[in-house]
Amino acid sequence: MGSFVSREESQRITARLRQAAELTELCLALRKAVVRRDFPHEDADARVMREIRLAKERAWQQNRS
Repeated sequence: MGSFVSREESQRITARLRQAAELTELCLALRKAVVRRDFPHEDADARVMREIRLAKERAWQQNRS
């Protein structure tokens, strides 16, 4: 038995997902700007992606405990 999602609910979910994506983009841009300022000789994109990967790995390890 499937659940029915109204059009209004679907639009609300879509708007929230869009907002979440926009906030994520803004946070990434802000973090990259800080990395560029603090570590001018380092690849900001690579450093931010490495930070994200390490944070995700830590979260998974904590979740398993």
